Parts: sequence; structure tokens; C-alpha cells
Amino acid sequence: MVVARAAVERLVADRGPGACESLARDLACAIDREWDAARSTGAAIACAAGCNFCCHQRVGILPHEAIALFRHLRTSMPMEEAAAIGQQIQENARRIDAMTAEEHRRANIACAFLRGGRCSAYALRPMACATYHSMSRDRCEQAYNRPWDMGTPRNARPVLRDLKLYSEALLEAVRSGLANAGLATGKGELHQLVGALIDDPGAAQLS
Repeated sequence: MVVARAAVERLVADRGPGACESLARDLACAIDREWDAARSTGAAIACAAGCNFCCHQRVGILPHEAIALFRHLRTSMPMEEAAAIGQQIQENARRIDAMTAEEHRRANIACAFLRGGRCSAYALRPMACATYHSMSRDRCEQAYNRPWDMGTPRNARPVLRDLKLYSEALLEAVRSGLANAGLATGKGELHQLVGALIDDPGAAQLS
């Protein structure tokens, strides 16, 4: 994946918050182009602005994605909105700390970046969010209303095979590039990772 290699190379050279945000934006943009191409050929992807059932799921993100979200919060948002989101991130993190991963998956906790029904960090959303898609809004709503069925055939959502394969290949290319550079590739829960950076801004640097 050329886009992944080029983006990771820039990150390796810098490792700072700006490079992390740049990588997240580049990857989200690459995925958006694939969506646009699929739609141009008639693919009936159900995802649309205002549909946010998937924004209530447990999301695992990579370290550079946490740093990108933290930087976006600190540098690109109005102060009042950033403060409200930051407070919600920490509240969500504390709540999630007391849960098992399975309990969290069933809790339908809204992402702290979800504002007015839309993602306030959409342009640099983590790959787990950017690659998530569905061909049926009804199935997503059903999964939201029945989170205890998560991961079962009853809550399976139809996806576009080519988009799924592209997403998997892109994620693998990113993780491989990070690993080859000696950077962390393990995922953590979104609110917990970003909340930790809010508590310790000095940690917003890849190592």
C-alpha cells in the first residue's frame, strides 16, 4: 500500500503529534476515496451523515491515532467544545475502566467525539471507524438496539467485500510499517488512550 508506506515513513521521521495527525488524515482520506469509487459504481453503502449507531461501540485505536485525536482536541477545536469533549472523554474512560471489554461492548456508550449526531473528528477518525461500513442501516440499528447479540449472526451487517479487503490490507500495511520502525502497534480503547494523554500531555509522542 503506497499511501500507508509514505505516511508511515513521515511519521517515523518525526514521531510528533503533528505527524501523527497527518498520518491519520491521510489514511482516512485514502479510505474515503475508496468509498467514493465504490459508490460511483453503484454500491449501496448505507452509511450517511447523521447515522451514528456505530459511534456507540467499543473502538480500539493505535497509539498514533490517540495522539492525533488529542492534538485535534487541543489545536483544532473551539475551546468550549474541546473542554466539553475532553471532560466526556475522561468520564467515559472512568466508566470503561470499571467494565470488562464485553460489558463495554454491550453498554452503548456514545463516543465523546460524537457531537450533534456527527463525528467532530471525522477528517482524522481512527481506521477502526473509517473502515467500518454497512450496506444496511436497519441491521446497524438492530445491532444498536440489541448489543448483547454483538458478534453473532443475528447482528451481522452486510459489507462490501472489496472495501473490506482494502481496509484489511491498509491496516496491515500500517501496522507492518510501524512494527518495522520499532513503533508500537498494539491497540487500546479510544477513551482510555486519549484520556491518558489529557492527564499527561507530555506523553503525546511516539516512542
